Amino acid sequence: MIVTLTLNPAVDRTLFLKDVTLGEIHRVRESQLDPAGKGINVSRMVDRLGMATIAFGLLAGETGEIIARALQDEGVQSSFLRVSGQTRLNVTIFEEATARGTSFFDTGPSVDAESLKALEAELLPWLHACKFLVLAGSLPQSVPDRIYADFIAMANAAGTRVALDAAGEPLALGIRAHPFLLKPNIAEAELLLGRPLRDQAAVVSGAQEIAAMGVEIVVVSRGAQGAICVQGNHVWQAIPPSVKRQSTIGSGDSMVAGLVVALAGGQSLEDALRLGTAAGAATAIFPGTSLGSATDVARLLPLVKVERLS
Repeated sequence: MIVTLTLNPAVDRTLFLKDVTLGEIHRVRESQLDPAGKGINVSRMVDRLGMATIAFGLLAGETGEIIARALQDEGVQSSFLRVSGQTRLNVTIFEEATARGTSFFDTGPSVDAESLKALEAELLPWLHACKFLVLAGSLPQSVPDRIYADFIAMANAAGTRVALDAAGEPLALGIRAHPFLLKPNIAEAELLLGRPLRDQAAVVSGAQEIAAMGVEIVVVSRGAQGAICVQGNHVWQAIPPSVKRQSTIGSGDSMVAGLVVALAGGQSLEDALRLGTAAGAATAIFPGTSLGSATDVARLLPLVKVERLS
């Protein structure tokens, strides 16, 4: 069982147009609506990969109900606490002429301390039953930056491994609570370390520095360049298959899903890197905010290369 927590979920609306000219009226050729938020995407991909999952989080208003219905339609089990306000509606404009996506992310509702305590009480019993807790995504208004660190401490006390995928201060504070797995992208790792990671050697050094902060496994995703993984004195490079990438939205979430599914199933870290990389690549071949299918993951899995660097 994989439990995910999404404190600031969203409905992703993708508009497909031939091209965009600012200040002009455009006719949308096609649009799609997807439940989103990093943890929710992880649960959706975990479900596609055949492992049981429950998506926990906070939902608000009519947009929140869209997420609840969409997950129900997909067969993904969820348990959301309702709060006041409106869940975020994020909009991505995908220009087909350039294969370029431009996203507009909303901020989400304000959440009070009582709601957070209620969510904690609802989640706590499941920490003793799951193999991984995935904490992922941004925080809604008024939620303290230390919230991920608090949940990591709860999970560690219950003997449950935690995967953290966040950015900024919530990431920095979360690391101090010692999650088992960290999956920043290059930009998030650079912000955390306060320096650019311009080449592979710099990424390896950065991942090792992050791991030394008290994280068992650090995976720095690099988009089409794959990922660098550090565990102790060991370093691996995961090289994705060559695919026609349509969108990067959701690829990192899919990689997290593949990593935790494999590790929860007792597979080696190298095999986890293969599955995570294949899942990320499977999502990248779809435009907009769609996630990859289990069939595409299985097709791409044998094409992933994992090399030990040290």
